[in-house]
Amino acid sequence: MTFEHRVEAVEALGFTSRQARFLVLVALHSGYCLRRQYAAFSGVSYGKNVRDFLDSLVAKQLAERFQIRADRGHLYHLCARPFYRVLGQEHNRNRRAASAALIARKLMVLDFVLSHSHAQWIATEEDKVQLFAERLNVPRADLPQRAFAAADNRDRPTTRYFPHKLPVAMVGDPPVVHFMVLITDTTGRALEQFLQDHADLFRRLSAWSVVAVGPSASLNVADCEGAFARFLKSPVVPFSERIDDLRWYFTSRRSVDDGELSRLSMSDIDRFRQLRRSFNSAPFEALYRAWIVRGDEVLVAYGAAQEGGPNGVGRLMTQTLPFDYSQFGSLPGVA
Repeated sequence: MTFEHRVEAVEALGFTSRQARFLVLVALHSGYCLRRQYAAFSGVSYGKNVRDFLDSLVAKQLAERFQIRADRGHLYHLCARPFYRVLGQEHNRNRRAASAALIARKLMVLDFVLSHSHAQWIATEEDKVQLFAERLNVPRADLPQRAFAAADNRDRPTTRYFPHKLPVAMVGDPPVVHFMVLITDTTGRALEQFLQDHADLFRRLSAWSVVAVGPSASLNVADCEGAFARFLKSPVVPFSERIDDLRWYFTSRRSVDDGELSRLSMSDIDRFRQLRRSFNSAPFEALYRAWIVRGDEVLVAYGAAQEGGPNGVGRLMTQTLPFDYSQFGSLPGVA
């Protein structure tokens, strides 16, 4: 289901378009929300209308209302199975009760998403796999993943993709993938691990951005920039080999397109087929057309962009969340 299909499904339950959009964002990205978040999203003053809408979810048994601290406002947990079933997400983990620290993480993610609510957000594992594997032709082996042993040793392990469970967005024209990473520690390790886990995927994209997001207490911009610069220079992103493959593939493809298959040996044909699967995406198609016209200078420019640091093919952005999460403990969002 697309985001718009999910909004239409929630509207059919008796909600306005604005209410439905908010509820879909909450369900897919957090499961939890605050009154201030709906007020900001809807553009209305914090007051009776906000309370009445969220309290109506409790009355309809779609959500539960509770407090972490008596001196703070209410939280709402959108947890009803029938509601998630309407979204095609009956078993979504956001339905489950969470610890205070995990609730803080979820609210941070939602705060960031709501601040860019007009972006094309992709939240679920299924939707991310569809985006990268089917729309962008990235091999599944290059997606971030974890293998989990089956309860019965006779069964095959279960592979879960995008284990960080953080949203991505398509932004701009032509669209560039933006990866959100939540920073809730001051060591920089969270960003380093995120980058390493996504390295194979980054190599498959012609352009991408990482947005490091966190509260002011944990988001150190200098540390993030240092970690990002080290990643781009590390051997985990071997772009030079990629350029050699592209040059060979483009040369061989021109022979194939010109009907000169006799120039290729059987091993060459096998290699050509393998590389064609790897480079079967719109960005590489455009690169090939440019190479036909301009030759290897196109690959030189592409290679320079790949090695060019945060403003090249990969870009780092940071965003500090302007909210207080201290009601969730002294280290909110860590667990």
